[in-house]
Amino acid sequence: MTPEEVKGNGYQKPEVQAGISAASRAFLEALARRKRARGEEVPPLYQQLLGLLPEGPLTPEGAQEHSQGTEAVAATLPPPPPALSALPEGPIPTREELAQSPPPPEVMPQSPLAVADRLLAKGEAEGTLPPLSERAREVYRTLLALGVAWLRRLLGGKRPPRSLSQLTVFVPNDALIAVLGIPSASLYRALGELTEKGLITRAAWRTAATLRGKGGVYAAGTLYAVRLPHRTRRPRLGAEDFAYPWRDLEGDVERGKTAWRALRESKEKPLKGDAEVLEFLLDFSLSPPRQKTPLAIDSLTGLLRAKPADRRRRVEELALGLAKEFKDPGSVRFYAWVLWNALRAEIYGMWEGALALVEWAIARVREALAASLMSSRKEGIRRPGALLAHLLNQQGLLPLLRQAPQWRVA
Repeated sequence: MTPEEVKGNGYQKPEVQAGISAASRAFLEALARRKRARGEEVPPLYQQLLGLLPEGPLTPEGAQEHSQGTEAVAATLPPPPPALSALPEGPIPTREELAQSPPPPEVMPQSPLAVADRLLAKGEAEGTLPPLSERAREVYRTLLALGVAWLRRLLGGKRPPRSLSQLTVFVPNDALIAVLGIPSASLYRALGELTEKGLITRAAWRTAATLRGKGGVYAAGTLYAVRLPHRTRRPRLGAEDFAYPWRDLEGDVERGKTAWRALRESKEKPLKGDAEVLEFLLDFSLSPPRQKTPLAIDSLTGLLRAKPADRRRRVEELALGLAKEFKDPGSVRFYAWVLWNALRAEIYGMWEGALALVEWAIARVREALAASLMSSRKEGIRRPGALLAHLLNQQGLLPLLRQAPQWRVA
């Protein structure tokens, strides 16, 4: 079948209708009402969109970049649902017009030490935190912050359970001495006080290893169960805590990354800053194993619910996953660019449903690839990234993404 025949039998985009769609008007009116209720000014761009816009088709920039074969394949694919075409027909807003409505300031997550301070204050306010000496409180605060940092690594972007009553921490005690800058006797006195008051439980973590040609079972560090200050239950260490592979002792010894060496170097070159201290302590633990789950390409809207600090990792995974699935490694940066800008357009109100439209276009590329595999001509889709760009350009999203200001979303 020739490209002309495909175009004749395939989907043809309906004629552009003047004005703004009912769904778009309802969304913008609701947004304007919320802003007025909070005493905020409705941005000029939204005021412009709420009025009737002059008729005019969107100019498909970059359409010359794609071959006629790509256009022919795109013409055979079904159209997106009406709800995805949320941008009113008319001229695309310029970068200057979009920049008239600056984004709100990004709310960044608290540092682990700030979370530890907040938990300590909560325990004192509720009367569940027993009185502590200054040194014991400093050690307890450090263990709490280390537990919070490890829990964030373990859970990723997920929220911890509400019933959480303790944190599990692995760290060599010599590393704690190096970080806190105190004698070993002072550390163990503080640990004894915390144990006596039911705030921690500790035990040596041992692992089989061959060090300097001698095999055996060695103590590689200490496991701590740290009670949250606003809880009352005594912390416990279970069999699963000891079974977890906390440290690669053989590898650390070969690389010279030992707590004894860290203690010696800390006297010559002290650590600076809370973040550097926590990273130093976490570095003695192996990173949590990443669960091998199917790539969630079909849930791009989950990026909206992800925490800003977690979005970068998820976008990178999605872009790499698309490149691997489409066997198109040269388009990784393009896939990441599309995801970032679609997320930006969704968050800042430039196009409601932008991520859903990208999801639709990805599904259409998948269908085209599957159809090409079953075709008797066996030509295939040479550039899936070009087909994705053509579909987004055809729906008017790609020109908008090119115009959008690079506001922060992660």
